[in-house]
Amino acid sequence: MAKSAAKQPIGKRDQTKLVNRQQILEAAKNLFADKGFEATNVRDIIHESSLSPGTFYNYFQSKEEIFEVLTDEIISEVREQIQVSYKNVKMDRAEIMKSLEKFFQIFLGNPRLMKFLSRNQSYLRELRSKGRFDGMLQDLEKALDDGVKNGMLPALPVKIVAIAVFGAVFEIIATMVITPGFDVKKAIETLSQLLFVHTGK
Repeated sequence: MAKSAAKQPIGKRDQTKLVNRQQILEAAKNLFADKGFEATNVRDIIHESSLSPGTFYNYFQSKEEIFEVLTDEIISEVREQIQVSYKNVKMDRAEIMKSLEKFFQIFLGNPRLMKFLSRNQSYLRELRSKGRFDGMLQDLEKALDDGVKNGMLPALPVKIVAIAVFGAVFEIIATMVITPGFDVKKAIETLSQLLFVHTGK
């Protein structure tokens, strides 16, 4: 068996590119969280990043492009945490409620993320309408389908229920990030009822 080639170290030029790109993303993330997407322009991001306009446009062409990259990073991180947390979780009501608590804690435990979400709801809704969150919806649909096949959930119209639950979760998060003292436990109870309304579980 051939020995796999060792990874080549990143050259100084490539390292600089990575640093510059991350610097722009961090600057934009801070501004979007503090001012919101609508109130932030490219000049603000360039100034915040301490890079030149020419350097900025080597990486991004617009603030929309940056926001979409940041949103994709958030989605990827949340999906990864969900997959790790929910691995081997049983589809009964008690376990579902525990899993939902863990899910919402991803947001509640990250004030910076909460601020970013609360400041940018309009554009996030626009991205949702364009299918940006479809991967998360597909994850939920698969989990529900597995629950039905394993007999842990009733024979649900999985696709429709997935859309309903995902929509409810999206709206709960949207409300949660702008409402101090929001009753997350009550929201979790309501979501679990939506899934188990036809059973005695």
